[in-house]
Formats: sequence, C-alpha cells, structure tokens
Amino acid sequence: MVLTFEGSTVEGVISATKTKHRVSSIDSSTFYELGIVTNTVQAAVNNGVVVQLNSGSAWTVTGTSYLTSLTLAADAAVKAPRGKSVKLTVDGTETALAAGSSYTGALVLTVA
Repeated sequence: MVLTFEGSTVEGVISATKTKHRVSSIDSSTFYELGIVTNTVQAAVNNGVVVQLNSGSAWTVTGTSYLTSLTLAADAAVKAPRGKSVKLTVDGTETALAAGSSYTGALVLTVA
C-alpha cells in the first residue's frame, strides 16, 4: 500500500495488517463474505506500507502503526494527540523523527 499526502491532515493508524475473513470458506452462495474481514495491526510481512507526507502534510498517529517506508517533506510533521508523544523505531532502534527525512525498514510508530 502506498499513501501519498499533499497539503493534507490525517489522523489515526496507518499500518500493515493481518486480514481474516469471518468464515473459513467462501463459495458462490456466500460471495458477500469476501468484503467482510477483520484487520489486525501487525508488522509488515509481504504487505509493505509506504507513507509519504509531502509539503504541508501532517499525520497525528493515534496507535501503533507498522510501516516499511516513511518520507517527510521539510515542512511535514508526524505528531501524537495532545498530551502524548510519538516514538519511531527503525529495525528495532529508536530513531528521532525529523522533517525532511526518510526512513525504511521495519518501522514502528507508537504513542505514549
């Protein structure tokens, strides 16, 4: 999944997920079940999540988000809700978030 934001404000979790249908088997009589799934946030396995915050964009992270790439324009921001802070780890190492930077690997953003 590739998400590119330009002059945008986004709030919430953006993440790789594990998806599971509510039934174990789908056939022509239960075709409507194809669109009924539960998504559980988890680290990317073979489902990369690329987020690009271009000029004037801000993302307020509200919960744990797993990405494979994050690029921030010089005037873009990643923040937490008021009274909280957001932390980034890249391949398990805590890393400072900075406008004008790019990060790749196993990215985890958490809010505390």
